[in-house]
Amino acid sequence: MVDTRQLDALVTVSQRDILKALSLLRSGGLQAKVFPTPPRLFAGCSLSIAVASRDLDASSEVLLQAKIEVLLTSYCDENPVWSFYDKTWN
Repeated sequence: MVDTRQLDALVTVSQRDILKALSLLRSGGLQAKVFPTPPRLFAGCSLSIAVASRDLDASSEVLLQAKIEVLLTSYCDENPVWSFYDKTWN
C-alpha cells in the first residue's frame, strides 16, 4: 500500500505509458500513485504519477532507462493527493 502522505512531487508521462511507468516505479521499490495532474501544471486533462520528492530523480531515471518519455516533473508546495481530496470533499 502506498503512503500518500509522503507523495509531494509529480512525474507526467504520456497516457499510453502511465500504467507501464507506474509498474516500473513500484517494482523498483518506489512509492507511486497515479493521480490527476493539477491543471496549473499541465494544460489539458492528464494523469501524473505522484512520488516522494526525495525519489523524483530516481523515478525519472528509471523511466528514461525504460525509454518512457518524461513530459514534466514538478515539486509541489503541498501534497497534491491530500490537497485534491481535501478540496473535493468540502
